[in-house]
Amino acid sequence: MTMPNWRVLSVDDDADMHKDLERILSSRMNGQDFEFTSVTSFDEGLSLIGSHRFDLIFLDVHEDRHDPDPSENFEKEDQRGEELLDSLKSIRFVPVIFYTGFPSKVKHLESHVVKVVDKGAPPAEVRTAVSAILETGLPLLTRHIEEQSRAYIWDCLEEPLKNLPVDNISKDIALLAARNLANNLSQTSVKSLLGSDLDHITPLEMYLYPHRGDTCNPADIFKKKKDGTLWMVLTPACDFEQDNAENVLLARIYALPEHHLYKDWQAEAKTFKELPAAQKGRKSEARVSAAKNRVKNLVNNRYKARYRFLPGTFFLPDCVVDFQDLVHLPNSDSEKYEVVCSLDNPYREEYMQLFSNYYGRIGTPDYKKEYVWEKVEQSFVTD
Repeated sequence: MTMPNWRVLSVDDDADMHKDLERILSSRMNGQDFEFTSVTSFDEGLSLIGSHRFDLIFLDVHEDRHDPDPSENFEKEDQRGEELLDSLKSIRFVPVIFYTGFPSKVKHLESHVVKVVDKGAPPAEVRTAVSAILETGLPLLTRHIEEQSRAYIWDCLEEPLKNLPVDNISKDIALLAARNLANNLSQTSVKSLLGSDLDHITPLEMYLYPHRGDTCNPADIFKKKKDGTLWMVLTPACDFEQDNAENVLLARIYALPEHHLYKDWQAEAKTFKELPAAQKGRKSEARVSAAKNRVKNLVNNRYKARYRFLPGTFFLPDCVVDFQDLVHLPNSDSEKYEVVCSLDNPYREEYMQLFSNYYGRIGTPDYKKEYVWEKVEQSFVTD
């Protein structure tokens, strides 16, 4: 994948700092190239953000001409850098690196897309902050969205529209552009853009996070505020839509290390480890291996229909849904829980179907398979 030239804006009333940043990013950045625009006025910086597209912004916290001296007003939050960040958030998304002599003033703002670097730090810290932001893929994705919209409207759509009568123009054109953009933002196209594995999904692709809205949906994952336990909503969608859900059916979710099969594996491994060397043999090794394989089957969803494994990510641990450990939650108690995330389709539909199949199955006494097989084997003949 060809590396783009990243457009960088540096806002600092000290002109020498712009030169330092440009010099720091001109080497040891694994082939990444940066186009610098620098301004010494925060007002000019805000104006440029409103009229130009940037992939990354370096921002000082303090502006000598307007801000109180941070060393004398340390607790005050009236610094222009933070004000500019707030204004930026209302205009568009651009990651920000605060490059400042007063990092503690904005440390509370730090996140995956807002970094804080002390001006006295080694150059490597600046490069690390930039690399961390680029590795999120968000600057590349936002640029891709803009380019796809531009290319479709100007390069593909404009010419055919010239052949349409003027009175035929409608909002359908915007819908057409939106559909094209959605197609170019499909899971496969975005993964290809980011250089991800196209043959397998990542756990993140199974979930919707964070949960948006205040509605409850099938396969939502909730956390009980009192004890932190996790639960999955198994009430069918039709009950929510028809307002028939006076109670919500929840299935318990266990973190994988809490599951009895995982604990059995730990116990067998511990017992084997504590055995004297002379007593360690095939039988004791086989018990550990068997316990391990049961956990492996659980993780691969090949153990029992009662359990379904959910792969973990940064907001959810590796965990197991237990279709037998159920509670009915009255709607009046919903404030005792908070939503963690939701399963996305087709996984949402899959889990609801699996639960329905599990409880819709008909249990029947089994016949004596060994006896039947003996009869089949005895009657076996060859020509």
